[in-house]
Amino acid sequence: MKAKYILPFFVALITSCGTTKTFPVSNLAPAAEITVKQKTDSNDNNEITVKAKYLASPDRVSRGATAYVVWLVSEENGVKNIGALYNENGEDSELETVTSFVGTEIFITAERQASISRPDGVEITRVKL
Repeated sequence: MKAKYILPFFVALITSCGTTKTFPVSNLAPAAEITVKQKTDSNDNNEITVKAKYLASPDRVSRGATAYVVWLVSEENGVKNIGALYNENGEDSELETVTSFVGTEIFITAERQASISRPDGVEITRVKL
């Protein structure tokens, strides 16, 4: 491979991988292992994937909760609900979503409803992007 083709190849490879962060251990769900991966797609949107293992059922963390809602904090648009993680007693769960918002943080709450527009439940964990 010629030298002039190597640099663009590696730049494309690195930018397509994105960034993966691990959420800190939660006092409310200490066994949970949660990660978030964020990368930019070809349309300059952000692809976000949240994966959780060993996460207790939401009603065990907060009475009446039915889902873990994932929130994106962005400088331009404040706090946005980007989806929910559903699981039952430690099964793996995953959320994949695409958004035009650039996030600075992601946090997860245990909520009674997944389709809410503002966080109301107990915050489980938070990570800076």
